[in-house]
This record gives sequence, C-alpha cells and structure tokens, in this order.
Amino acid sequence: MQLTHDTYTNRVAEIDLYYDALGQLDKELTQSFGSSVEPAKKYRQDDFLKILKANALLMIYNLVESTVRNGIEEIYDKLKANGATYSTVRKEIQDIWFSYKFKQVYDQMAHYVSYKDKALEIVNSILTGEIIELNREALHISGNLDAEEIRQVCNNHGIGFKPDRTCKGGERLSDVKTKRNLLAHGTLSFSECGRDYSLEDLIEIRNQTYGFLTGLLDGMKKYHDDDGYLNT
Repeated sequence: MQLTHDTYTNRVAEIDLYYDALGQLDKELTQSFGSSVEPAKKYRQDDFLKILKANALLMIYNLVESTVRNGIEEIYDKLKANGATYSTVRKEIQDIWFSYKFKQVYDQMAHYVSYKDKALEIVNSILTGEIIELNREALHISGNLDAEEIRQVCNNHGIGFKPDRTCKGGERLSDVKTKRNLLAHGTLSFSECGRDYSLEDLIEIRNQTYGFLTGLLDGMKKYHDDDGYLNT
C-alpha cells in the first residue's frame, strides 16, 4: 500500500506546513494587540485568522477521506489483480460486491425486466467464477467520515485496526466531519466556524487525527499484504 502511504505522508506535510504558518500568524496577531496597530487592521487580521482556522478543518477532513478511500481502493485493486472470485472472497466482500452490482440497476429506477436481467448477470458471474471488480462507488463515504463511520467501513470489509490510545478513539473527528459539511453546504461561514477554535484546539484535533489514521493505515496494510479479503 505504498501509494496510500505516500499520499498520506505528503498531505501530512502540507498540513504541518499550514499549521506552522497559522501558528506564526496567531503569534504575530497576539503581539499586535499590545502595539499601536490600528483597530480596524487588528480586526481584519483577526477575521482572516478565523477563516484560516476553519480551512484547517477542511484540510484535516481531506486527509481523513483520502486515506480511507485510497487504502480501500488499493485493496480492491489487489483483489482484482489476484483474480479473486465470489467463491474465494470473505462474506463481507461478497456482500459489498452484491450490493454494488445490484445498485447499478437500482439507481436507474429500473423496472422488473431490468432487475431480472441484473439478477441473472449476478448469478452467472458467480457460477462462471468471474473476477471480482470494485471501485470507489462501492464505498458510499462522501462527506460522512468520522471515527464511528470509519470503524463501520472497516467492519464491512473485515478489516481490524487499533488506533493509538492517545487519540482517544478519534472523538474529535466527529466535530471535523460536522464542520466540514456545514462549510461545504454554506450553512456556516468560515469566520463563524473559525472563531470557535483556539490554535491549541486545532493542534489537538490534528494530533488525534494522525494517531487514529496511523492505526488505520497499519490495519489496512496488514489486510492488504496478508490477502485478508480472501475466504479462509
């Protein structure tokens, strides 16, 4: 799972760079309140800092979703490359594949004949030992990932993982997900969102996220390398 790991490492570096700049700006703004800086300029700087803090949450969520997506997709790629079939994969993968195939016709608001044809296609795929193929559309995770949802995704695939105890079970990821969705849908402005967080809050969120995702990466790598998708 080198690609997933490399992508994770690069995005962590981006976030750390952003946090360094955020910390420097926060320090300069704090110092300016005791200087002769014009009140109007102080206000603009403070509002800008709030916007930057809110953007930090978007970067954290982006890291979370890309890590989960990339890891699962690499597992799917290996599953296909190794020629895994319905009869050779574990029940969790069978269920995911069946739902994925059936949803292809369900999404088209199909009638009886279409359902019958898709059912026959699925049966024939199983009987003839067709190679299992899955992609990101089988995940259904857009915008809804927090610690509990990630655990559910892993359970659905039979992936076990144990995050570092210091991340407290990834409890802050729920807040990240909620704020990300409010910002994405325009329900909350960036300055409104950012005013609720100190730099210390954001650092705690970042560190919890790193601890949680490191455990997740370890679990997905073991599953990938040990062919955990197979029916043993």
